[in-house]
Amino acid sequence: MRTRKTKLRELNSCILILLLLLNIFLQPVSAYSVVEVNSVNTPHGAVILIVDGLGSSYIYPEFTPYALDNSVISKASTPNLSSIFDQSCRILDVRAPQTYTEAGHSVLVTGYSKALSESVSGSGTTIYDVVHEYDYLTFGIMEKGDFSSICAKQNAIVHDTTNSINEPGMVVDTNIHELTNKQVSMDVAALMQDNILTLNSELGKSKEGSQERYDTYNRWGIETAIELIDFMQANYPDHPYLLTINVGAVDSAGHYKKDSGYIATIEGLDASCMPLYQKCIENDLAFIFTSDHGMAFASAGSRGGHQSDKYSCTDEAQRVPLVISTTDVEKSVIKGEFGQEDIAPTILEILGLPGELRFSDGEVIEFKDHANLRITIPGEGMISIKMDDTVISEVSASDDYLFRGLETGHDYIVSFTSDDTGIQLEKEISLIKSETIDFTSAANIPENDIFFQNPRYLMGGTLIGIVNIAGLALIRKILKE
Repeated sequence: MRTRKTKLRELNSCILILLLLLNIFLQPVSAYSVVEVNSVNTPHGAVILIVDGLGSSYIYPEFTPYALDNSVISKASTPNLSSIFDQSCRILDVRAPQTYTEAGHSVLVTGYSKALSESVSGSGTTIYDVVHEYDYLTFGIMEKGDFSSICAKQNAIVHDTTNSINEPGMVVDTNIHELTNKQVSMDVAALMQDNILTLNSELGKSKEGSQERYDTYNRWGIETAIELIDFMQANYPDHPYLLTINVGAVDSAGHYKKDSGYIATIEGLDASCMPLYQKCIENDLAFIFTSDHGMAFASAGSRGGHQSDKYSCTDEAQRVPLVISTTDVEKSVIKGEFGQEDIAPTILEILGLPGELRFSDGEVIEFKDHANLRITIPGEGMISIKMDDTVISEVSASDDYLFRGLETGHDYIVSFTSDDTGIQLEKEISLIKSETIDFTSAANIPENDIFFQNPRYLMGGTLIGIVNIAGLALIRKILKE
C-alpha cells in the first residue's frame, strides 16, 4: 500500500508538471511579422568590442595626447585599427560623462548619462532587454565591467571575478530567459568553459607583469569571441545575437605600466583586432569598437588615471572611440560632439530594432537614410502606412508588424482598422529614427477583453483552474485516507 508520504510526493509531482505547462503557456510573446517597404541590409547581429581604458586621443589621427604638465605623450602605432577605421564610420568626438569602469559600462548599455550599475537592473533598461524582445541571444566575454546586473542580462557570459591579469578568476554564468534558447546558451557556456583552460595555460608561459602577459590576456578575449562566432555560424546560423567583449589589459597597463606600457599594450591589441573585424564582416555582424573611458597621465613616465578629479576633466580621460562597420552604414568620419549615452540608442538603430530604453537621455547618431517602424495592434485588422497621401504599405494583420526600410525625414500617417469593430485608429509620425507605435493602448480595450483575445492566456487560465481543482481534490483524498 502507498504511504501518506508517497501520496504527498505524487501530489507535488502533479502540481509541478502543471505549473511547468502553465509557465510555458504564459511565456511573454514577442512574435512579429516583417514587411520590407524598401530593401535594406540589416545585420544578422552585432559584436561590441569595449577596450577598457582606451582614449581616442591615443589612436585617432586627428588628436595629440597631452599629460597634465602639457608634455606630449606618444601615440600608439596601430596599422590594423587604422585600416579598420578607413573602412568604417568613425565618430570623432564622443565624451564619457563619467570616467570610471562601472559608470562607463552602465552608460554604454542604458543610454543614460548618469547611469550606475543600479540603472542596469530591472526590465527595459538596457540594449539587452530590447534585443531579447526580438528573440536575440546575448553573450558576454568580459574581463572588466562585469558587475552583477550586466552579467544577469546575458544568456551566457564568461568573466573575470578578480580583474587580475596575474591570477584571473574566470567563471561562466548562464541565464535562461527562454526555454527554447536553453540549448544554445548551454552550448556556448561549454565553449567558454573550455577556453578558460586555454587562458590559464597561455598565461603560464610568460612572467607576471610582463608585456607578453598583458597581450595574452587581451588576445584571449578576442580569440574566444572569434571561436564563439564560428560556433554560432556552424550550429545556429539563423539565430541573431549580440556579443559584448571587454578586454581589460589596456586599462591595467595605464595604471601599472606607465605611459610606455599603456601604449605598448594598445599596440599589442592592434594585432588581434583585424581577425575579429574580418570575422564580423564575413558573418554579417555589425562591428562596434568603443571604450568605457580614456586614460590621462601626470607627465611622461608616470602612471595613469582617469577617475580622480585631476584626471577626469581631461580630454584624454573623457574622449572615447566609436567606430561602426556594417553593410548599410557608409564609411565616413562624423564630426560634432556626442555623448557616450548616444551609443546605446545608436546600437539599436544599427540593428534596426525599435525600442525604448527606460532611462535613456541619449540620441541616435544619424548616419542612415532609413528606419524601421514596429506597430503593435489590439487584434485582427488592417495596417496602412501613407506618405504624401500615397499608401506605401498595407497589410491585413493579426499580430505585431515590423516595417523595414522607411525613408527618414518624411511624415507618415499610420492607421489601424479593426476587423471586429470597424474602429480606425490613426497616428501621424515624423520619422527620424526607428520607432514603435502602440495601438493597443489607443484602442482603450478593457484588460479582461485583451486577456481573452489571446489563446495562450485562455490556455493559461484553464491550467490555473486545473492546478487548483486537482490540488484541492488530491489533498482532500489524502486527508480522508
